[in-house]
Amino acid sequence: MKYFMINGYIPSAHPPKIHGHGYTDTNFGRSQGKTRQARARTYKECGIELPQLGETIFMQHPKIGRISLFVYGAYDAFIMIVSSSQRNAYLLGNSLRAAMTCFHGNPPMEHTNRYLLELTKIPDKDMSHQDLVSLIDPGPLWHSWDNLLLDLELDSGTCINHIQLKAGCNIVAGILDHSRLLDALMHLEYSRNLIWGFMVGSYYVCHYSRDRKDLSRYKKERLYLENRCRYDSAFVSAFRGIECLLGKPYFKKGEISFLLADLDREFHTDYGNSRHKSFFEVFSSHHRWWKYEDLIAYYLKLRNAVSAHGNPSPPHIVMEDQVFEIQYLLQSMLGDILSYTCKQRIKSRNRTTCSTG
Repeated sequence: MKYFMINGYIPSAHPPKIHGHGYTDTNFGRSQGKTRQARARTYKECGIELPQLGETIFMQHPKIGRISLFVYGAYDAFIMIVSSSQRNAYLLGNSLRAAMTCFHGNPPMEHTNRYLLELTKIPDKDMSHQDLVSLIDPGPLWHSWDNLLLDLELDSGTCINHIQLKAGCNIVAGILDHSRLLDALMHLEYSRNLIWGFMVGSYYVCHYSRDRKDLSRYKKERLYLENRCRYDSAFVSAFRGIECLLGKPYFKKGEISFLLADLDREFHTDYGNSRHKSFFEVFSSHHRWWKYEDLIAYYLKLRNAVSAHGNPSPPHIVMEDQVFEIQYLLQSMLGDILSYTCKQRIKSRNRTTCSTG
């Protein structure tokens, strides 16, 4: 088996404290030379449960591998991936990164070193931070100063707690056995990396919608002129995600209803009869409700102009509006389908438990 740690995330070593309908999470960071006994006293003084040392599995696939939280030393932690091959390890790691980015707005921090750092042997719960650094397999162009840079990198990243990690792992578990859904999620992640279209409702209501209404046509044109290639690329990547969901690249307008019907039969959705709700009144579509067939046909027309014909003049202007809207359409459809796949996975697991019990 191969062991990897994810670079760019800093997971909390301990479970969050759940109260009422919410939770409180306190991340103490690295131990910075403290003993385990001293750190344990700090946890006790704050009324926080002591972390469980060693590996705690958050998701396991019988053929691909597992995603775990590994707590070591004086309660430091990292996300670990255990798999039989490098290819499967990246399948798990890339899936988790895309799930956390697209559904929770928590992308990993970009670092100089690799996203997955392979360990030369099984990590130990009693090791120090420096012991962990020494376990990491050096890259092909490794220099003497890289260990120092890596030590600093491992102390920085996107903080996530157990609840967020579990939610991301649930998405990974529901998508691994459906390659085209995974491809759709990857395309959405790439689109969001080009143009960050993730925002919570409170940010939209209190900030974004008000700022957009204050923008003049002249300033909107400036945004377009500065970001045209990024807008086009982000839009096309999200549309490729729609193609993955429908199971056919380069489909024609007359095929959309049939492809949606096939999707409905496979994943028990209802895109043929239901409508998509747009949550963004300030966007240029000015539609609140869309038939899925009509909305995808509208995006197909834009895709053909931007991608197939190079959008020379351009005859169709793709701006932040269209990018955000297609990203949220793709996220919404993926969420519906993943809800079904996760329910099926739970039913299958319960049947297995009953038959073996």
